[in-house]
Amino acid sequence: MKRYLSIVLVAALILVCPGLASGYYDVGSAATDVSSASKGQLTNITLAASAIDGWTLTYGQRFSFNAVVGPRSKERGYVDGVNGRGANVRGGGVSQVATTLLLAVRDFGFMSVEDYMVYGDKFVQNYVWDGDLAVVTDYNNNHDFCFTSKYDGIVTIEAWVSGGQLNVALTGKLSSGSSSGSSGKSGGSYVTVGTGSTPMPSNGSQVTNIRLAYNAINGTYLSYGQKFSFNSIVGPRTSGNGFVSAINGRGVSVTGGGVAQVASTIYLATKWMDSITFDKIRTYGDRFTGGYVSDSADAIVTDYNAGTDLAFTYYGSQQLYISMYEMDGRLYCDVMEVSP
Repeated sequence: MKRYLSIVLVAALILVCPGLASGYYDVGSAATDVSSASKGQLTNITLAASAIDGWTLTYGQRFSFNAVVGPRSKERGYVDGVNGRGANVRGGGVSQVATTLLLAVRDFGFMSVEDYMVYGDKFVQNYVWDGDLAVVTDYNNNHDFCFTSKYDGIVTIEAWVSGGQLNVALTGKLSSGSSSGSSGKSGGSYVTVGTGSTPMPSNGSQVTNIRLAYNAINGTYLSYGQKFSFNSIVGPRTSGNGFVSAINGRGVSVTGGGVAQVASTIYLATKWMDSITFDKIRTYGDRFTGGYVSDSADAIVTDYNAGTDLAFTYYGSQQLYISMYEMDGRLYCDVMEVSP
């Protein structure tokens, strides 16, 4: 109900004062019918919608539906349901969320959408009017829906089920002094105070783990005295959470291998910041074989089960915002301070 009211409020303000839309927000939205969905389909739709709800994107950041939603597994609550071509599969119904997201992205604009697979003539459902708009997503077979933000500000994705409809809305808030087809300033100023990057690996299993980890970190805000804990945000590196076996920073195959590269990229962005005090930090040292950083002193070790963490506390006068994204074959971490 809160999300529904927020969108209605923005829409009402735009009707009363059109300048508000151009000065502060850009909005795109879409809705598809779930009134005839089975119990299984609705369970899966609700889980996937909850996964993308609240996601934020900054300029240049890539959104991967599969990385954010994760495996459609029994352990994660997904059940059997009929998919877009009439087959009963675990997670059936999830592609409706991707389809509704596509419609909202098209309505919003400012996004570079990658090639994606559609059901086409095989589409037998009725939640969208054209099978060429019915997106196919399949985690196990790597059928994904991905796009990169070209919006000069922060884009927030909201998704919820209400009144027999699946709703998806994208709201873009411009950075201070910027313009994305409109004019004016946002309500806050984002100033980059630290940045770091590392090359993305070619190994698909490492990429899977890295994307799961950095998507969990992206959009993190810290206020004065608040602690950042990599392990707390990313969580256990288990198969139930979508992590797979891959080579880690010292050449050993473990579930979640590659995740420490995300921590290293964050460290590169934050290590010279006077407003940050590191509470926990450990490096691979001479055992480092990963090659994604030039100095092994920057190769951070994280291990959820052993309690090996990258943790720091923010003592700045503003609010700290952490953005992570892929661009041109590299993983980036931008750290920004936000002022009112």
